[in-house]
Amino acid sequence: MVHPPKTYGICGGFSCRCRVRLILLAFLLVWLPLGAYGEETSMSYQVRIEGISSADLLQKITNISNCVALRDRPPASLDLLRKRVDYDITVFSQWLRGRGYFGSHTEATIDETVKPLIVTFKVDTGPLFLLKSVDIQIADRIEKAMPDIGLALGTPFDAEALVRSQNQLVREFTKKGFPFAKVADRRIVVDHADHSVAVTLFLTSGPSAQFGPTRISGLVSVEERVVRDTLPWHEGEIFDSALIEAGQKKLASLGLFSLIRVLPAQELDENGCVPVSVILTERKHRSLAAGISYKTDEGLGVRASWENRNLFGGAEQLGFSATLANYLLSAEGGYLEPFFVRKDQFLRLSARLADDKPDAYTSRNFKSTSVIGRKITEGLQLDGGLGFKLSKVTQLEETNRYSYLLFPLSMEYNGSNDLLDPSRGSRLGLKVEPFYDPFQGDPTFVKGFARYRHYVEVLKEPALVLAGALGVGAIAGAESAAIPADERFYAGGGGSIRGYAYQSVGPIKDGTPVGGNYIIELSLELRIKISDRIGVVGFLDGGNAFASPEPNFSQGLLWGTGVGLRYYSPIGPFRLDIGFPLDRRPGLDDRFQVYVSLGQAF
Repeated sequence: MVHPPKTYGICGGFSCRCRVRLILLAFLLVWLPLGAYGEETSMSYQVRIEGISSADLLQKITNISNCVALRDRPPASLDLLRKRVDYDITVFSQWLRGRGYFGSHTEATIDETVKPLIVTFKVDTGPLFLLKSVDIQIADRIEKAMPDIGLALGTPFDAEALVRSQNQLVREFTKKGFPFAKVADRRIVVDHADHSVAVTLFLTSGPSAQFGPTRISGLVSVEERVVRDTLPWHEGEIFDSALIEAGQKKLASLGLFSLIRVLPAQELDENGCVPVSVILTERKHRSLAAGISYKTDEGLGVRASWENRNLFGGAEQLGFSATLANYLLSAEGGYLEPFFVRKDQFLRLSARLADDKPDAYTSRNFKSTSVIGRKITEGLQLDGGLGFKLSKVTQLEETNRYSYLLFPLSMEYNGSNDLLDPSRGSRLGLKVEPFYDPFQGDPTFVKGFARYRHYVEVLKEPALVLAGALGVGAIAGAESAAIPADERFYAGGGGSIRGYAYQSVGPIKDGTPVGGNYIIELSLELRIKISDRIGVVGFLDGGNAFASPEPNFSQGLLWGTGVGLRYYSPIGPFRLDIGFPLDRRPGLDDRFQVYVSLGQAF
């Protein structure tokens, strides 16, 4: 007898069992993630760090804590949270030892009875270990005079400072003709009895060597002589790593290359010398640029320029610019011939046609100069030359025409660490310019101005810089009234005393600034960098201009103060300053002045 196939009801047999399993699977798929989510939420936690009395040290420990950094992303389980805590204990221990706390100890607890959980680190830093001795042992030579590598005895041990000192030690030897010097080993002995640290560095100086041949590659339109004349070393000279670094900076200052690599060989050649490879990529030599500035006293200013930095292949520079502002309309042209007669000398030709219209006067003028400059040492430059100036100047409804021969002399010293945003070092500028009229018999006079600027890095983190500037000027040979109005000294404005209108500080006649033959300007600025891109400043400026026949500062100085914002761009800081006059003169000074431009104030 043939039986028909057996069938099952919807809730019976095999189909029923499959349905039950599918329902269970769906349940798990839905509720397991929700359960995980609930567990993650339950692992939310707070962090406490106890036992550290120093606010600065506590902040630094907090900054390196993984638990603190990831507290907004709680772990999925208690075990994962414990791993975070264990990681922090290890990091704290390593960091504290690296700062001289060799007896430090860290414990941690997790309070699971509260929500969110509380992670508590109890840190016992122990005593601070001081540097007792630093010995340098040289494996293959004897050095009688050891270099100063910046490790002061009696100061707290610091692992980062030790690494910097090792690098400085190697650098001192590579500067003295040992290109392959290295610290082969170091020994650090910690004495827990007297809380001291003894450091021994084992240096291998390697062979002494001279510069070998320099191979230059990558040039297209720049002549090779430009590169060779720029590099500060010669084949056969004692090897000096500082010259390698200086050469790279000098090549960058030409503005001709987008890529510069100066690479000494890693081994001596057959003559026992160090060959050097200079690998270059040329950038576009022609450029257009435009800029905008705004100051409440001077209004909006627009500047456009064109430049060719390699006119004939020898790094010759030709440039033109035009400026349009409420107080100024000008056109300028300039030519720079590097390596003029000598490698360390240049020729600069310049011409300027302008219609100057500040509140103090109007001046339509043309000025041209030819200057030869020479770099005396790194950072020190002297200039001298010849020029002439033709002008038509009107002040207080009186118009005069002038024609002067000029003999400009100047000295510039730059010992700061950055051209646009210095934080250390100093700068000194001095300019003396005799004026002689061989045509109309106008008074001969000598105009001089000197400015000194100094920068002190108070803190590295956060970056805190104290900057100061002092400027003094004098005109000798003629009374103030006989000097052309556009050559007298005026104070006030964004580059002088912020808070006062441009050229408004100094002698005033019938409500119009008339300038003087003496000037003094002082500035003090505190610069704080709160992030990589943003900074704030507070400043105090003071000064005045005087029309007395001899220096007479009895009239006192006018002071201005204010705050500013800095945006640090790749081309330098943009600044926005608001200045307030502390010695506000009724009917003359506004309540505040606003300044927007590129670069620091000084």
